[in-house]
Amino acid sequence: MSSMAFSVGTIPAFIVALGVLVVFHEWGHYVAARLLGVKVLRFSIGLGPVLWRRHWGTDQTEWAVSLLPLGGYVRMLDEREGAVRPEERERAFNRQSLGARSLIVLAGPLANLLLTWLIFSALYMVGLPAPRACFAEPVAGTPAALAGVRAGDCWVDASGVAQNSWQDMELSIAEYSAAGTLDLQVQGTDGQRHDDRLMRVPAMAGANGSDAWGLQPWNPPLVPVIGRVIAGSAAARAGLQVGDRIMAVANQPITDWQQLVQVIEPRAQQVTRLEVRRGTGQVTLTVVPQAVSLPSGKTVGRMGITPQISDTLRQQWTVMQSDPPLRALRHGFRQSWKLGQLSLVSLIHLVSGRGSWDDVGGPVRIASMAGESARLGLIPYLEFIAVVSLSLGILNLMPIPVLDGGHLLYHALEFVRGRPLSDAMMARTQQWGLLLLLGMMGFSFYNDLRQFFNQ
Repeated sequence: MSSMAFSVGTIPAFIVALGVLVVFHEWGHYVAARLLGVKVLRFSIGLGPVLWRRHWGTDQTEWAVSLLPLGGYVRMLDEREGAVRPEERERAFNRQSLGARSLIVLAGPLANLLLTWLIFSALYMVGLPAPRACFAEPVAGTPAALAGVRAGDCWVDASGVAQNSWQDMELSIAEYSAAGTLDLQVQGTDGQRHDDRLMRVPAMAGANGSDAWGLQPWNPPLVPVIGRVIAGSAAARAGLQVGDRIMAVANQPITDWQQLVQVIEPRAQQVTRLEVRRGTGQVTLTVVPQAVSLPSGKTVGRMGITPQISDTLRQQWTVMQSDPPLRALRHGFRQSWKLGQLSLVSLIHLVSGRGSWDDVGGPVRIASMAGESARLGLIPYLEFIAVVSLSLGILNLMPIPVLDGGHLLYHALEFVRGRPLSDAMMARTQQWGLLLLLGMMGFSFYNDLRQFFNQ
């Protein structure tokens, strides 16, 4: 069985997602060029032979759809690529200042990062399911323990509402905590509000947010049964399936989901034996948990599975988080920033050899994930587009010739040298960059096919 799920909707979902990402990226280049007075000759969605074209606008820019739906480009007036009429020379890209050219190049990746922020912000305005702000049993000696917080207590805001998300509580802590003390009102498991539980204990030094007070999210006990296997994940490669119950990991019996997480986290990139109950039988599988870098710098193991949660439990411990516009923008920015940190750390670990190249995916895996997220609904699909847009923006900033980051590297060298690189040097490095990029694409495609056929 393949770890990559394909259905009738996979290819359309992939094409739509890719189209949105390409349009937004190239739109960034286009808008920056127009604002800085550069004439745009063509805006193409896709590469290769043009299938459809239309001229529009004061400059009669050619808007085109091309054969290969794997990218796009904005072609600007440039004396290095052809003859330019004397009256239009000042509108040529190569005639612009170094700063202006850099802004035009940078605008594409920034547009992708902006799209990520806008999508997450829009989702927070519409509403996203989020864990309720309920607490686990605090560690003895922490401010939360000294204040009397107990497992299952839930945060109550100033309006007396207990149906708030953990992120709402985190923001309130950041906004209203003052002078090293925090007023915290909670609702107990008996449904009663405890006005006498006011946390006026100094926060722990060296910690931030809820950690500073010893507040940890409540994780209701869950049976270790798989509710979802993420396409292309370590679990998918190992052959785990929805409905499997994890009985043991590395000969250690597993009784609940939280225990499973705790056992897997320190086993990043380690071959791990799993005992799994499947239906009425039992199977033995081998998994290599993926190394995932947290913003704190800690690396943990992840298999790529989520638990099976009943509708009753989901309603009890989750809440729809819908924010007013300004708060949604803040939430969207924080989520984008956090994911950006994770992406950068993962990339650094990959280049430095601390990560696994087996986890590098290409178009087949991305198409599979697009189809799976679309099947789960509009919100997961939009989240998928936001994450891929962020990855595309970061990837394009890598200092590889032919990528936007490579052009920015040329501009940095021009700034240092006081003159641009020679045409010959530019041509050679472009060839090297293209070969490197093709090699990366080929490797990722090989990874996709290997995982697709070897399940």
